[in-house]
Amino acid sequence: MDLIVRLNILRDAGQVSEKTYNQLLKVIRYFKEKRNIELTEENGAMLITHLSSALARIEKNELVNSIEEIIFEEIKKDINYKKVVEITDDMEETIGKLPREERDFIEMHICTLLNK
Repeated sequence: MDLIVRLNILRDAGQVSEKTYNQLLKVIRYFKEKRNIELTEENGAMLITHLSSALARIEKNELVNSIEEIIFEEIKKDINYKKVVEITDDMEETIGKLPREERDFIEMHICTLLNK
C-alpha cells in the first residue's frame, strides 16, 4: 500500500485529523523535494506512523516516555546524525516544534531511513 493511500484511509477513518494529515503530506513532500528521498511503505512507514502518532499526542497534550538514553547515545554516534538533526530542524519549520521526547524518536526513525 502506498503511503498516501494509507494516510487517506487513516484520515477517512478519523484516525488522524485533517491537520495531522496535511502535516504528514508536507513531510513526505519535503523528503522528496528537498532530500531527494521518495518515502515508501518499505523505507518510510515507521517514520510516518510514529510521526502521525506523535502529532496526535501533541494535539491532545499527551506525552510519550523518553527514549532510553543508551539507545539515543548510539543514534548520536551514527555517521548520518548531523544530517538527521538538520532534517528534523527542517521538519519542525514545516510542522511545528516537537517536544524533545518526540523529537528523539523521530530522529531515530530518520536515522534508520538514511541508513537503508
